[in-house]
Amino acid sequence: MPFSLIPFRGREPKGPPPAGRPRFHMVAADTGSWEQAAAFALEASDAVVAYARNERLEFSIPYEHRGVPRAYFPDFLVRLVDGSTLVLEIKGEETEEDRAKHEAATRWEAAVNHWGKLGRWRFHPCRDPQALRSELDGMVAVPVSQG
Repeated sequence: MPFSLIPFRGREPKGPPPAGRPRFHMVAADTGSWEQAAAFALEASDAVVAYARNERLEFSIPYEHRGVPRAYFPDFLVRLVDGSTLVLEIKGEETEEDRAKHEAATRWEAAVNHWGKLGRWRFHPCRDPQALRSELDGMVAVPVSQG
């Protein structure tokens, strides 16, 4: 199902969104502050058209860790001003399993961009939410490779 057609149940926020920008009125976070800081950066960034927390969207990337097949559910899906979709993971310290997830996501990004039928995609593990806004600006300045 294309990213723009994924069904998601939510409520409309009261009042108009910021000029020319969509707005979520809540973001479900499963960390103490990192994902909230990332959501703030996404809201503030001119590089972002729209974003959604990957909560109940069921977007996953298959990976394997220690011989066991698993599903990786990244934190956010972000539509950038250049038309690409960013798969965004907010992660501080990286474990062996996180590395397996990120390697799988990088392979998935290359494969989906090579296929070319789902638009352009990027994967980014953000290790510092305070730097996310500048990282997003840098991303839209660099074209996505097509495989």
